[in-house]
Amino acid sequence: MALITAAAIYVHALWSGEFATLLPLDEYCTSRPLGSPYVSWTWFPIRHLCHWEDGTTTDLVPAYVNPILVTSLVGAVFCTVMAVRARRQER
Repeated sequence: MALITAAAIYVHALWSGEFATLLPLDEYCTSRPLGSPYVSWTWFPIRHLCHWEDGTTTDLVPAYVNPILVTSLVGAVFCTVMAVRARRQER
């Protein structure tokens, strides 16, 4: 279940963070003049940043995504470790 949650939140981040659209840059970074480089992104933690002329940035990925993603992945690892441990104790 934790892996399904992690996959679902990752897809949500890709969609809401404008990774999946083919829109021009000025369609989703519109509030101020853009700096250079205009945008940057990372896949983990998932981020899609608009860089403004004044040096500030805005993340297009919602703030709740990365904590849920990390928690889900840690939960999946924990469940895997516990399943292996339980299997070994049965022997």
